[in-house]
Parts: sequence; C-alpha cells; structure tokens
Amino acid sequence: MMPITRRLALSLAGSAALCGTATAQDFPIKPVKLVVPFPAGGSTDVAGRIIAAKLGERLGQQIVVENKPGASGAVGSDAVARTPADGYTLVVSNVGSQGIGPSLFQNITYDVMRDFTHVGMIGTFTNMLVVHPQFEARTLAELVALAKKSPGKVQFATSGNASSNHLLGEMLKLAAGIDLLHVPYRGSGPALNAVIANQIPTMFDAVPSAAAHVAAGSLRALAVASPERLPQFPDVPTFRELGYGDLVIRNWVGISGPAGIPAPVVARLSTALAEALSQPDTRKRLNDVGLDATVMTPEAFADFLRKDLVMWKTVVEQAKVKAE
Repeated sequence: MMPITRRLALSLAGSAALCGTATAQDFPIKPVKLVVPFPAGGSTDVAGRIIAAKLGERLGQQIVVENKPGASGAVGSDAVARTPADGYTLVVSNVGSQGIGPSLFQNITYDVMRDFTHVGMIGTFTNMLVVHPQFEARTLAELVALAKKSPGKVQFATSGNASSNHLLGEMLKLAAGIDLLHVPYRGSGPALNAVIANQIPTMFDAVPSAAAHVAAGSLRALAVASPERLPQFPDVPTFRELGYGDLVIRNWVGISGPAGIPAPVVARLSTALAEALSQPDTRKRLNDVGLDATVMTPEAFADFLRKDLVMWKTVVEQAKVKAE
C-alpha cells in the first residue's frame, strides 16, 4: 500500500494542477494592469491606451493603465518582470526599453528574452523631425546649414536616452556632419511640451505622439524616417528623398509580461489582442496616429525581438552612441 504521506502529496499536487488549469481557463477573473513605462502623452502611452480599451472588451475585464516612467522605460519594465507570472500585470514593451536600451545601458537589470513572456505586437511606426513653428529653419537643409554655422548650439529634444528618437538624431549628426546638442527628457510628453512652449527649438519624436500637434499646427514637421511619405502627412518629405538614405527607422510597441505566464493564459491574451487589432475601428484609431497595427503570435513576436536586439546593437555601435 502506498504510504499515506506520499498519497497525500500526490493528491495535493493533482489538486493544485487542476486549480491552475481552471484558473488559466477562466482568465481573467479580475482587472488586468497594463504598465506603460513612460510618461503620459508619448507614443507608447498612446498605443497602450488605445489597445487597453479594445483588449478589455475582448477579455471581459477592465484593463487598468498605469504609467511607471523612469530610465528610458527600464523602471516600469523591470517592475513588471518581478511581478507574479499570472497574466494580471503586463507591460507595453517597446523599441527603447526592450530593443535599444539593453545595448546602450550597462545597468539594465533584466534580460529581454529570459525575463519576459512576450504576448504579441501592437504595431509599428516611424519617427519625424519637428520644430517650433517660429524656428528659423524652414527645411532640413536650412537646419543642417544652421547647425554647421553654429556647431553645438542647435538643441534637439527627445523622449530620452536609448530612444529611437535619440538614435535618429545621432544618425543625422553623422550623416550630415553636424553637431547638435541632445536634450533628453523623461518621455515624449514632457519633451513635446518644451518644444511647443518654444523652450527648445527642435525634436526628434515618434509619429504617434507628434501627429496631433503637427496636424494642429503647434509643431512643424521637416522630415520623416519612413521609406515613403506617410499618407497622413503627404507634404512632409522623407529623410531618404532629402539625401539621407540610411535614416529609415522602424519602431514597434507590443505587450509583454513576466516570464513564466502559463501557456493557456498567454494564448488567451494573444487571441484577444489579435481580435482587437483586427477590428477596423481599432486599426483606424492606431493608423490615425501613425501606427500600423501588426498581429503576431507570441512565438513570432519573440523571434522578432531576438533579431531586433541584434539590429539595434549594430546601430548603436555604428553610430557610436554613448549613454548620457
């Protein structure tokens, strides 16, 4: 006869497994927290809030968005990586915190592929160079000429170190042979406010966060880092057509969680995300702010991230960018 202690242990293990399965199948039974690791108003925040509402509809639970900025997205990302792997705390992962940052900052404590469960992509977008409407340079050529005339005097704001905006600015400096002064902010929102208030003349920003301000006339766009002109801004030339063929940026935002989320919960989240992104109104809302909805399975998203990490490491090394 099996010893009572072992029989009890096996019984308890079986009960725990059944409970775990039931929990995964019933997920979610309470609100889900979606951490945006940047301040409100930036591209990651815009994308996160659009998808949170639609994802909540598909899951039947509220998705509570919480901004947790700091260290170019590393603070919020690290906090989520340390939470229980039950699917109830997720992060809006992005190109800065999970793509560029690991190659630029030595003090990032998480491993992008080891410490996260990557649920799926939300979408991709590009960057643009914007200026205050009263800035004397009306074109990119005039900006380059001004910078050559006054090396190190023309300032450009970005959403922070390790952002694709930062990298784009450094790439332009190398390509044009100019010296611009980088002024990093704690997110696109604060940086945009500074440029709109004419406290700083220029900014490299992601299209989703800058689009509304350009459309309203509070900012003027000089160039976009896309392969072709954007349908939303047909009058804004690309860096490529202005003679800077290497200045093409593809950013991304997605949803990730701590490593070890049960497979059935990941599948539930991934399916709900894909369904939300497939809705015409969701795609339109994202497209209106310059973001192309992109559906990826968890496996495809993880593979994309592996390649993205390698690509950005190469860009950081070629541009000789150093953490500031």
